Amino acid sequence: MSKKYINSKFWVITIVALQVQVEVVMGQKIIPSDRIKSANVSNNVLLPQDTIAQIMQLGKSASGDTAHYKTINAFLKKGKFTGQLRSYFMATDNTADYPDYYAMALGTGLGYESAKFHGLQVGVSGSFIFNVWSNTLGPDPETGLSSRYEIGLFDMLHPNDKRELGRLETLYLRYNYKKSTATVGRQKITTTFINPQDGRMRPTLVNALWLETKETEKLTLLGGWIFGMGPRSTQDWFRVEESIGSSPVGRSVFGGPSQFKGNISSAGMAVAGITYQPSKNLKTSLWHYYTDNLFNLTFSQTDVAIPVTQSKQQTIVLGFQVGYQAATGNGGNTDQLKAYMPRGSETWLISSKLGYKTPRIETSLNYTRIADQGRFLFPREWGIEPFYTFLPRERLEGASGVHSFAFITDIKFSEQWKARAGYSLTEMPDVKDVLKNKYAIPSYGHLQLMTNYSFTGLLEGLNVQALFVYKNGWDETYNTPNFIVNKVDMSHYSLVMNYSF
Repeated sequence: MSKKYINSKFWVITIVALQVQVEVVMGQKIIPSDRIKSANVSNNVLLPQDTIAQIMQLGKSASGDTAHYKTINAFLKKGKFTGQLRSYFMATDNTADYPDYYAMALGTGLGYESAKFHGLQVGVSGSFIFNVWSNTLGPDPETGLSSRYEIGLFDMLHPNDKRELGRLETLYLRYNYKKSTATVGRQKITTTFINPQDGRMRPTLVNALWLETKETEKLTLLGGWIFGMGPRSTQDWFRVEESIGSSPVGRSVFGGPSQFKGNISSAGMAVAGITYQPSKNLKTSLWHYYTDNLFNLTFSQTDVAIPVTQSKQQTIVLGFQVGYQAATGNGGNTDQLKAYMPRGSETWLISSKLGYKTPRIETSLNYTRIADQGRFLFPREWGIEPFYTFLPRERLEGASGVHSFAFITDIKFSEQWKARAGYSLTEMPDVKDVLKNKYAIPSYGHLQLMTNYSFTGLLEGLNVQALFVYKNGWDETYNTPNFIVNKVDMSHYSLVMNYSF
């Protein structure tokens, strides 16, 4: 069956579905739904970590569980349809005569989640993306240089595809019991390291058996087995091991490009997490990720707010993260040249936060350290990093021996208008050190200015967010384009408009 026929069928279904008179309540939103009141208002001054939060879940169920429907049509009408329109402009201005990049993407999506039937629900959603306007984003035949950020709006595996980039996003069966759920199929999950990654046109999703329970008020348990991934910036779904490599693969510890793409084996991934929150001022969590034949990662985070006024409206905020990672099996391949992680490799990391918070402003000083041992590795296709020093458009993954400091301030001008300003200094290993610097990132300073606005009234559902990033290098780059372009001495701009209905 041709792709053109499938796409035509999708649009017919979309048009018919939008004519059904049901309550449309959810799509991808700039501000997570659990932070939004009836008028898209958030009480939390903190912004999402990345450019724009994409919430791909299909909303809360319509009313309660009922098994009494006279017709299938009546049952289907008790479900909820969701829709979204999304535009995303992105541009990167590199220093000197190095190439610049720009792109404008437009996307649309539709989702449906049924009502409960004896606790059971089904959900499905899909989306299409169009390249409205861009320059050449793929590798230049002469220099080999290519877009780093803009290509992620479309399909990194097929950079020349520009129209009707469609994907079946979610397709799942869920069982609800009291305050617990069990979901199997293609779905969105949010954990510390596996998460939707909210800075492009579509999120990262998983194909998994996933359990969540909150039967006690202060304790939340999450976990499951992941057997497939739908990485952002692709049109496809993959087995876990196949999904690693849709983003740039970087350099091998033996020198030259990494060779793990298409050469590693893994049966899947087990994830378990526990979160304990005895009060609104204390929250601690522990996570473990076991990726068969690749690695183990254990990660813990504790956040504390200490009131300093009688009203408890002003607090000192403290945070601490610690993680340990070690290779398992043969790291993906008995031939270590083709392994994802060298056999016996291990590392640890810490991240900390000290800040002050009022109802309108939160400012913090943050620090992250990756030990001077093996590289810290976690597939970028699977999610963004949770470190306190994180600023959009750069990561610490792939490096060792790293020190990063970040000063971040969040401001809530009103219930609808929020902004963030951040600056970080990150000391990286030398760009020629392939053992410690997988992606050849020089030491850098990183400025972030970001604001978002959530409309109310007639335009409720419309969210706009703007981002400016400047990165300056302050270490040796050897006048080599591969160490400079899209990495340092560059400015980056993003403007996102998201309408959910």
